[in-house]
Amino acid sequence: MVYTSKVSLPSMRRFGLSLLIVAGFASSSLVHAQGTATTTTNSNFTNVGSTGATFQNIWVGARAAAMGGAFSALADDITALYWNPAGIAKIGNGINVGATYTRWFGDISHNFVGAVLPISEKYRAGISMTFVDYGSMRKATIDKDYNAGTFNANDLAIGLTLAGALTDRFSFGVTARYIHNAILDLSADGISFDAGSLYQTDFYNMKISLDLSNLGPDRGFTGNSLALLANNPSLNVVGRQLDTRLVTSDFPIPLTFRIGVATDIFQGKIEGQKLNVAVDFATHSDNAETINLGGEYLWNDLLALRAGYAFNQDQLGIAGGLGVRYKSEDFNGNIDYAISPTRTFGLIHRISISAAFQ
Repeated sequence: MVYTSKVSLPSMRRFGLSLLIVAGFASSSLVHAQGTATTTTNSNFTNVGSTGATFQNIWVGARAAAMGGAFSALADDITALYWNPAGIAKIGNGINVGATYTRWFGDISHNFVGAVLPISEKYRAGISMTFVDYGSMRKATIDKDYNAGTFNANDLAIGLTLAGALTDRFSFGVTARYIHNAILDLSADGISFDAGSLYQTDFYNMKISLDLSNLGPDRGFTGNSLALLANNPSLNVVGRQLDTRLVTSDFPIPLTFRIGVATDIFQGKIEGQKLNVAVDFATHSDNAETINLGGEYLWNDLLALRAGYAFNQDQLGIAGGLGVRYKSEDFNGNIDYAISPTRTFGLIHRISISAAFQ
């Protein structure tokens, strides 16, 4: 006989939260905690720690990170699969592939790979995968303290994107994504959706973007570690030993809405040079609003220098990086690097490579 019951014991609540903190701690670039709030009426209340699968908040791409996360309106490369799905509609007719490796703090690695294919003159399809490895961690039990062995935790997201240029100035894109969180032998699985748009105005060719990310239902953890053999005599009924199963509370995923603006300051007035500037405003279901400001100087479409600043974030602030491009008739390649100092955890390094085959 198996009895399943939902428990709200403090110990189990801490256990459930610990599953989320492993992922949430890795995305501290979006954590803004100015004080401890006790009610929703407190002006400092930001819902920090109220969501799971927060690895989805970790920026993708060295180019975007070097610009301080101000990229949703400028996204015109493979990382648009993360920043704004509408951006892949502006990618050329060839096959585009790319990958990003991020060395996060705490020996955590964040990896992204993506590809975009043309399916018609105006429409593009993309596929992306994000994988976060938290490494091997020591397990602690009541009996063995922290000498009970080791365990692993990781996160995975696989997305399918479709985008189209509805006019010469307006594009739209959507992404469906499978998300998998795992720790020890427990896992949580679910589906999320992104939707984005990109419009280029007549005013200095300014681009305006709207993007909604991580729209999806709540999900919870399941696994063998939640099943308990009832060795406790209080759970024996008429001499029979009962099996019990603990059920963790479901958790939401971090919903984000961005508005972005970007333009080239030079507007072709200086031959062979561009100066892209971008601003993003984002509101988060699990955090305070953030503002990101970035700039990118391009010389002869070969060398790029970038810098940016993330406002209203307790860890990230200034960022910078550079990029090198190679162009030929059949192949274009990019290598980008970004460095993001944190206030507490040291430096975050990112490197991205991408290629376009005509």
